Amino acid sequence: MNDNMILTKIIFVAVITIILSIIISKVNPEFKIYISVIFGVLVLFLLFGQAKNNISEFVDLFNKYDIKIENFSIILKIVGIAYICDFIALLCKDLNYEAIGKKIEAAGKIIILIYSFEIIKIFLDQIMFLVNR
Repeated sequence: MNDNMILTKIIFVAVITIILSIIISKVNPEFKIYISVIFGVLVLFLLFGQAKNNISEFVDLFNKYDIKIENFSIILKIVGIAYICDFIALLCKDLNYEAIGKKIEAAGKIIILIYSFEIIKIFLDQIMFLVNR
């Protein structure tokens, strides 16, 4: 599935979500938040399905050139943490809990920093291995 197809699906689902949200919020405004959360989760599933294909291609490359897969998994964790924290922070903002969202963003940044140290250690190990060869 190409990128345009995914974007088309996301736009289609967004339009349906907006229409549903307008109609349902007239009956019960609380459901507007639930619809927003369901939309966010649905979009994440659509995107993760596409990302799964790309990730498997990277894994094949790592295996082909005998590169440690742990390096890639740490990078994926960092990217995943960034997106999850951003999603939760935006959800908190939608629910008028912006202060909590900012704390989630800060926690995510600290976790990313911790994982970044792992990447730096691996990178330095690789440099030292090449230098001492």
